[in-house]
Amino acid sequence: MTRTMAETKKSKAAPEPAKEVRPAERNRETVESFVVAIILAVLIRGFIAEAFVIPTGSMAPTLMGKHKELSCPECGETFTVNVHGDDPPRRFDARPEPQEFGLCSNCRVPVRVDNLPSFKGDRILVSKFPYDLPFLPGASGPNRWDVVVFRFPGNPDQSYIKRLVGLPGDELLIRGGDVFVRRSADSSFIYARKPLEHQKAMQMLVYNDEHRPKALEGKREWQRWTATREGDWTEPRPGLFETTESTDWVELGYQHLVPTPTQWDDLLHGRPVVTPKPILITDNYSYNSSFTNPDYPWDDKPHWVGDLTLSCRLDVQSSQGTVALELVRGGVPFRCEVDLATGQAVFSKYGAMLGDPVATRLRGAGSFDVSFANVDGRLTLWVDGRTPTSMGEGLTHDEGDEPRPVPTEADLRPARIAARGAKVQVSRLQIQRDIYYTERPKRADYLRADSLSYDGAYSGQDELPNDPRILQESLGDPTKFAAFGTSHGRRFAIAPDKYMMMGDNSPESYDGREWNDADRDWDTTGRQPWEVPQSLLIGRAFFVYWPHGKPFWPDIAINKDFHVPFRPYVERMKWIR
Repeated sequence: MTRTMAETKKSKAAPEPAKEVRPAERNRETVESFVVAIILAVLIRGFIAEAFVIPTGSMAPTLMGKHKELSCPECGETFTVNVHGDDPPRRFDARPEPQEFGLCSNCRVPVRVDNLPSFKGDRILVSKFPYDLPFLPGASGPNRWDVVVFRFPGNPDQSYIKRLVGLPGDELLIRGGDVFVRRSADSSFIYARKPLEHQKAMQMLVYNDEHRPKALEGKREWQRWTATREGDWTEPRPGLFETTESTDWVELGYQHLVPTPTQWDDLLHGRPVVTPKPILITDNYSYNSSFTNPDYPWDDKPHWVGDLTLSCRLDVQSSQGTVALELVRGGVPFRCEVDLATGQAVFSKYGAMLGDPVATRLRGAGSFDVSFANVDGRLTLWVDGRTPTSMGEGLTHDEGDEPRPVPTEADLRPARIAARGAKVQVSRLQIQRDIYYTERPKRADYLRADSLSYDGAYSGQDELPNDPRILQESLGDPTKFAAFGTSHGRRFAIAPDKYMMMGDNSPESYDGREWNDADRDWDTTGRQPWEVPQSLLIGRAFFVYWPHGKPFWPDIAINKDFHVPFRPYVERMKWIR
């Protein structure tokens, strides 16, 4: 079922290529082995499964490689930072080791991480029978968006784990962070939409208003959720907004106000800070944010992300009136209005109604957990975790066969909640974003195709600066926004019986976008470097059974990376989507 790590290690003098998955180590702590034994003993009859450990961060945040986990000292959000240096460096990988700082995923404050323990990657279970034994009842072939373990085509002795994105016969297009597909040369590229269970699992945090940074308390200029008109909403306590029954629409809007590391240094030391400006939401990963110089963080991802999800708790104290949730993408408002008297929801794009009204559970007075998403050209509403029956997976409004939108000044306030004729309270506000798939790992989509350097030069609206300090200024300047719609797009044709794999940690993942001719010396079939033959598929990853041990008080350090006592990290044990 498992193999030792020693079987896969090689001499330090001749480092092997970066491995994405190795079989789980036999020399585990007693409690880990006990947990595995129980889980494997109660697996559904007929399963053939194998345990693996994730050593690298190419599938973060879905699956964690070796990492550090911490609670932000400013806002309390729990986030993870990758541990570099365990794998041989790849092309363009010049990150320093060891890491001293990481950036909080929620408030972006730099936090020291060099004194924290490093945890091994997630331990997962992989079901092999759907692929190896397709004739068994319940088995199925590989599906798009599955998380798959396979043997690396460049060296079939190595096992990798990625997300299956391209199917046999597809032509894929990666453009503007989205994945498109077409099945014939005379058809248009359309969204390769994620099923909702995958879409929800792959969402990444932008901001959680329940976790506000302490250093910004009382500084209204840094508050991200504010009323469009002064006085329309009151805030009885931090994070709880309230409005009375008004005959006009009253709006509460989100601004992406992110202090730079330099501003954070001034804030934490009580020095004056210039008035902040909102910026566009980008493909920030706290997991990739480790750096040594607090004035020049490595996490300088420049890609604008317009596919967002807005979530909140709505406490409705009226039996009538209307509430609305709105998301802006490329200057276009996408809106969901719900009549509280009937529960009927109406969706619109730029004021034009989309489809028929939809019956929802959001009706009359009561407390409701509500989410509204605009992802992959599809609007979806959840009320108390459920989508309206008649809505299915959502309401499509764009098939993706038109040019990618360019952000406008309206995208600096990309999410709103509004009410009319209703007394409501809003809390637990949260913004999440979709994964942005870059055309190539470790390179910005907005750079020229022949440019590999990061020299900080800025030549005009056709390119963006690479210095993160200058970049942040561009993210808040609408006159520079034209550059955020200039990604070239990249195509991949996939032959019959072949697949294409990509990692969820798209900016850093070593996957089909980066494999080259040298990675296929053993294969004389004419396979393209991004293709994985079906014969190399091992199985579908389906469960994280041991994320890592969770230390708790009195938290005694046996050594830097081993603390006792610890408990099973039940909160992160999960089905893999």
